[in-house]
Amino acid sequence: MTRPWMGVLAVVLGFAALPSAAMAQNSGPTINIASPSDNAQFTVGQIVNASYTCTDTDNVLTCAGPVANNAALDTSTAGPKEFRVNATDTLGNASSAVVNYNVVVSTGGPVGGDTPATLQLTLGATPTFSPFVPGVNQSYTATTTAQVLSTAGNAALSVADASSDHTGHLVNGTYFLPAALEVGASAAPPVTSTAPVGGSAAPTTILNWGNATAGVETITLMFKQNIVATDALRTGPYAKTLTFTLSTTAP
Repeated sequence: MTRPWMGVLAVVLGFAALPSAAMAQNSGPTINIASPSDNAQFTVGQIVNASYTCTDTDNVLTCAGPVANNAALDTSTAGPKEFRVNATDTLGNASSAVVNYNVVVSTGGPVGGDTPATLQLTLGATPTFSPFVPGVNQSYTATTTAQVLSTAGNAALSVADASSDHTGHLVNGTYFLPAALEVGASAAPPVTSTAPVGGSAAPTTILNWGNATAGVETITLMFKQNIVATDALRTGPYAKTLTFTLSTTAP
């Protein structure tokens, strides 16, 4: 007896997941805005370049902002501003990203001032020696003050006798004292040294400053006259007009 042949055919249907990159997406490109950053603040006229990118696995078709990538942002006027980038991919999916920035009027800047060049010298009362006593060896002194104001990098105070009549000596008519008149100065009394008064061509420097004075500085001026017992003293006043000069080589 012949039996019909019977067989079984088994078919196995295999299913494999497609890689994600091969699957169609329905979202637009990814947008990254590097400049301007959100809530950034700039001043009117400030030059700031835009920087943004668009990426997509299906290839980017369009990627556009208010200005081209790497072009200058709008900072021409003050106020809040929006920077929006729109993008599409080749499948027609669209996306957008937005940041806000603010443009303000600049009120900052350096603050400063200028000091005018100043050399100011004010002499005090006229100094007067006590009466000269004839026939006696004695040194006579007299003092006064002066006010100095200097903005210079250095300063020097000098004194000179502009007269050609026994320059540097006190005179009384046709008489004069044999010893030269001496002058000294100090910013911190007492005055410890004096020097003979020179003529206009060679003034005697009596005080120096290495920088600007701390406001108005009061100094002491001391005048010294040496007389010996053999000096012939004539009745009457001995005097000279002296010129004090405040000068600088570093204004």
